[in-house]
Amino acid sequence: MPNLPELVLADGRIDWEALFQIYEFDQYREYANELTRNEADFIETALGLSEGAALLDVACGGGRHALELARRGYSVEGVDSSATLVAYATRCAYEQATRARFVRGDMRALDYQQQFDAALVMNSSLGFFDDPTNRATLGRIAQALVDGGKLLLQCLNPYQIERYLQGFRSGWHQIGGGYLLREAHFVPRSATLAIGYRFVMPSRQLDTQHPGDRIRLYGYPELATMLAAAGLRPLAVFGDAVMPAVPFEEASLWQVLVAEKARG
Repeated sequence: MPNLPELVLADGRIDWEALFQIYEFDQYREYANELTRNEADFIETALGLSEGAALLDVACGGGRHALELARRGYSVEGVDSSATLVAYATRCAYEQATRARFVRGDMRALDYQQQFDAALVMNSSLGFFDDPTNRATLGRIAQALVDGGKLLLQCLNPYQIERYLQGFRSGWHQIGGGYLLREAHFVPRSATLAIGYRFVMPSRQLDTQHPGDRIRLYGYPELATMLAAAGLRPLAVFGDAVMPAVPFEEASLWQVLVAEKARG
């Protein structure tokens, strides 16, 4: 693995994306690697990927799914808005000599046209914008797929959000030479998960807060309607992105949809 990027920037700010997507996974590397391999098994199975398929990983973060899938022989392109994460994933791909390419880009402005056999949107990465923008983003992802191409979309189940929050890693924990406080709550009127962060690094006399994330959560009927509007036909839904596959049921914390773009 390449060296970790600088966590504290020259102007004293924290690189939050590096903290969440690189340092945190590095701290639990053995578990994270096992989880990633299992999720990649699920992705291959759920999408029915053919040998050498072209994949698009939207909001790819540090590239953990893209890199694992590239190691398995797929041609993978990862897109993320963070320059730090794209640079880190690119270094990983170079060191591992995989067929993975990473580009910096805004998922709201994807401009691919029928280039990929399948696309991934993992870990509730859809939902950071308002409803019209989220719908438009799905449309752009659909445009990136060939006819008959498939999308795998992993989202939290809003009907079980209280159970999710019970297991959410809140409170202080040590990471990256400092301490991170993570707090979250659900806003029912907007069906939004609000997450706040504070990071303290005593050695640098640093105490800073993240502006916070707001993630719009959609139920399955809403997601199915949004997919259909984007020209994607829901084929299946699972209760998590793991193997062996689990059904989507009342108690599922996640909903993982597989949808297909119309042929012709």
